[in-house]
Amino acid sequence: MSRITRLHIYNWLLFALFIVEGGCSNRSSFTVESLEFRQTSWDSVQVFTQFQLKPNLGGASRVSPDIVTYTLFTAEFDTLYVGDESRIVLPDKALSDREQVLVEVCGTYQKLTACAQEIITASPKRVVAEYEVTFPLDAPVNDRGEVEMASALQRQKFGQDDWEQIRKPSGKDLSIRVYVEQAPDDHVLIPITRSSTPFSLDRFDGHRDLRYRIQSSIMDVDSAVVMFDLFAAGMSEPTLIAQQRIVLRSKSVEERTSEVNELADRAGTKVLAKLTSQLGPSRAYLFMLDWTYEGINRTYLAEFELHWQDAFRGEWSDLTGKLRVRADGTEGTFQFLRGSEAAEAKWRNRVETDYLDLEPLFPARKPNQPRSIPDKRNPQGRP
Repeated sequence: MSRITRLHIYNWLLFALFIVEGGCSNRSSFTVESLEFRQTSWDSVQVFTQFQLKPNLGGASRVSPDIVTYTLFTAEFDTLYVGDESRIVLPDKALSDREQVLVEVCGTYQKLTACAQEIITASPKRVVAEYEVTFPLDAPVNDRGEVEMASALQRQKFGQDDWEQIRKPSGKDLSIRVYVEQAPDDHVLIPITRSSTPFSLDRFDGHRDLRYRIQSSIMDVDSAVVMFDLFAAGMSEPTLIAQQRIVLRSKSVEERTSEVNELADRAGTKVLAKLTSQLGPSRAYLFMLDWTYEGINRTYLAEFELHWQDAFRGEWSDLTGKLRVRADGTEGTFQFLRGSEAAEAKWRNRVETDYLDLEPLFPARKPNQPRSIPDKRNPQGRP
């Protein structure tokens, strides 16, 4: 190719580039001048838009587009509305708490298109609930229970501080988080779909870890505090709606009461054996004043009164003391607190100190041999 031919080609390319650049610079600009919203309720919005045309030569002017399209998107970019009506009905009741909605307005003028976007916010919402959990306190394996609940979804009234009920929460909105109070990371999530929902924990992920936490707590401190937290997921963030705190024990309160009464009876018998003659008392009564149970070391603390009549002289004596003993009847001590003149004299003469060490209160039993604990105790029986 000759030098002249190459020069002609070069000049032609420069001319073509000049034509393209000149054509682009001569194009008019079409833009959205303003975009405003006016709301009189949570359920509708009026959109006001102005468009501007600016030709290459001359000043800008407002124009009316040939076509205007309004589109609404959720935060997940699901389409809520597409149309040419500037007054748009909002499905606010179906939206989440303060959910952001993207409003896009596009106008077409001749062959030019201009778009603008703004964000509006759905109404504040909340879930209110009456909530009750039934969970077995003394089952060998605590797995099954039931939830009774009446719930409602409310939204704040437009421009007011009051709230109004709009619908029931959907099944995806509510769930219960179950965990041991001291180990919240090992939990089970239960979805709530009905007002009455039976559940079995072993059907959910994390059940084995939760069961381990329950059993370990009962083994260590004789009880486990299981939390049932009701959460609403349809809020701006998961929100705690209600909470139930259920205490599981290896033994029921009735069983503990029966056990401490039997321990007190046996301890009273040993105390009287120390204070009376070989004939023992002719009559004796024990009155329980108060008791507590320390789960961490499986120990009872019990304060009671002893009243007895001497078999030889027929004199009445009484004393008040505090028993400390493990649930298996070992490591027992009885502390003298106060008593009648005769009882205190016998105590000082025969025990000398304020504390009396007690031998094991339960007779030796073969391993794994069950022991029957009475359901009731006769407060006037002989200790």
